[in-house]
Amino acid sequence: MADEKYQTLDLAMNEVFDWSEDKTPLRDALWNHYMDESNKNTASTLAHLKAYKTMSDKEIKAEAEKVLK
Repeated sequence: MADEKYQTLDLAMNEVFDWSEDKTPLRDALWNHYMDESNKNTASTLAHLKAYKTMSDKEIKAEAEKVLK
């Protein structure tokens, strides 16, 4: 269900991952990561985050863990 996917993105990092103590929402942590990775290129960051809209909850968690851990 789409609402659940977006809910996952709005949860704090420490609620999504047992290895994190960060209280930043997952969506914001991903935004910050991709902004840093792209040298503050908003268009590139938006392209990365758009991909999360097509992912299942499990895929979101797995992909976010790859880039944030």
